[in-house]
Amino acid sequence: MNKFEKATQYLQELDVDGWLIVCNEDSDVNSPFMLGVHSHARHYVYVDANGQHEVIAVQMEAPMIKKALEKKGINVNVQSYNSLSNLEAILARILTKSRIALNYGENVLEAESTAYADYLRAGDYIALQKLGPKTEFISAAPIIYKLRSVKSSEELKDLRNTCKATMELLVDIPSLVEVGMTENEVRANLEYEYMKIGKPAFPSIVATGPHSADPHHNTSSKKIEPGVLLIDTGLKIDEMCSDITWTYYVGKPTEEFEKAYFTLYESKKIANKYMIDGSPNYLPGLKCRESLAKDGYDHEKLFFHGLGHSLGFEAHDIGERMSWKVPKHFKLKENMVYTNEPGLYWEDKWGIRLEDDIIIGKEKCELVTQVPKDPLLI
Repeated sequence: MNKFEKATQYLQELDVDGWLIVCNEDSDVNSPFMLGVHSHARHYVYVDANGQHEVIAVQMEAPMIKKALEKKGINVNVQSYNSLSNLEAILARILTKSRIALNYGENVLEAESTAYADYLRAGDYIALQKLGPKTEFISAAPIIYKLRSVKSSEELKDLRNTCKATMELLVDIPSLVEVGMTENEVRANLEYEYMKIGKPAFPSIVATGPHSADPHHNTSSKKIEPGVLLIDTGLKIDEMCSDITWTYYVGKPTEEFEKAYFTLYESKKIANKYMIDGSPNYLPGLKCRESLAKDGYDHEKLFFHGLGHSLGFEAHDIGERMSWKVPKHFKLKENMVYTNEPGLYWEDKWGIRLEDDIIIGKEKCELVTQVPKDPLLI
């Protein structure tokens, strides 16, 4: 069953006439997710509950979209528009439907947030309201969640392939790095290798010395120095992203670093035991923190982010985060994909993060990646 067929099934279950994706200048990731190709100019993807799907695109991109869909065996009417009045006429016809789902989030500041659906721009919403005054618009969040939170066998196969390629490059990092190079140069060397087989899933974080204590450090022109070197990076070959963090050491590691590294490594193993179907999202993070506390680390001070996040078509994909602070009713499901990435950070000194990509299993999770048990030395 392809993505359009799955979405059609969900529309019927929700008693919704259609799902309209509005995209301009890559404003909505659900467009390339559905089409299999990036269309940069203004276009609309309409998934119809009765299977009469449409894509409305500019003339220079319509053939590209049609070929991409035909390659996947997906039957969609791809038409082009040549003026705004022409576009309005096509949309007005679609907007005679009673209930249409749009990509906007609701309750974005509450625990039940659907912010992952929040792609629709205010101007587009106003225009659609004007064209379809009698149409009831609802959030497409339930459709997006059903389509993207639990991965298909094809997506999991893609994930394994992408992660394998990423790890092969990370093992080779010591040959790509020299003291005196800048963080930007290391990132460029790594992402150059990515571009040979795919593309970066997100801008890599390369953090030397004190920068490694900032989990979302912006890679800079600072030169690599002896000590900690943290690299958080991801590759995308087909449709699935990897997201892996390895912490290296330039020179001879200190006892303090080695103790923190090994303690973090063991805490990850404990968390993995709870990354199974039906387990509450909060539990792996709680068990990880209990392990760190047992070994004398103040996790509330030194580990100030969640244990992990959903991974998929995007590096931060659809699904509730994995954290000890998540409400207890959120549960993991088989074939969801998550990161397991505990960290310990000493501000203005150094930090460690060890991140793996994991498939939630029925009784045991699958480690798609594995950080080195002993830190790699440069």
